[in-house]
Amino acid sequence: MTFQSEGRVPSRSSIGPLRPDFPVWGLFGRALLYVIGQMLIIPAPWTVTGFYRFLCEHVSLPDGRRLRFAGQPADIWYILIGLAALGWLHNVHHAGVSGAVTLATILLSFPVLRWFCASVRTEDGSIRLSFDGETLAFLGWNILLVVSVLTVIGWAWVLRAMMQWMCRNTSGTVGFTFNATGLAILGRVCLLLLMFVLIIPIPWAMRWYANWFASQFSVVAPNAAG
Repeated sequence: MTFQSEGRVPSRSSIGPLRPDFPVWGLFGRALLYVIGQMLIIPAPWTVTGFYRFLCEHVSLPDGRRLRFAGQPADIWYILIGLAALGWLHNVHHAGVSGAVTLATILLSFPVLRWFCASVRTEDGSIRLSFDGETLAFLGWNILLVVSVLTVIGWAWVLRAMMQWMCRNTSGTVGFTFNATGLAILGRVCLLLLMFVLIIPIPWAMRWYANWFASQFSVVAPNAAG
């Protein structure tokens, strides 16, 4: 089944999962540039935008059309620099400061999420998306995710629920659902961490996990995402 020419889905059923094909060294290199940009702070708007553009260009819709990222470094440069600066403050070992930095990081991440969704396109330009979730709900989900880390394994189920909430609040010419189970997330993250400990397999492990995670998002009709 394919999309209609104007970009809307002709039925309310799921059309299929996204089709990622991240290259090993391309993903590793872009991720490394992303980290360097965060460390140096000033280049962050360029490295973040480049990373998002790379990710979108290596993901296709079920009908084969490639995604595109139309965002520019100047769009929200002050927020991206602020997030990079907050990354340095995370190293301050003081409970009050750490809590405030975490809260500020979550709040600044919200407009980045909105910007990302609004900037996603397709090759033919037919896709338009927006994230309509509320700030307090986003804050609540992230706080719950941070707290759930204390349970050692519960975070995987919280992450699953959070991804589903984000999909339900993403509207536009198509909708999305998130299909991964908490157990699947937990198992793959544990294996990913093991590969990171071994160091050498890191680039391949990153590609394996990124391809799997992106493929857990399925495209559906806009009013079927809920």
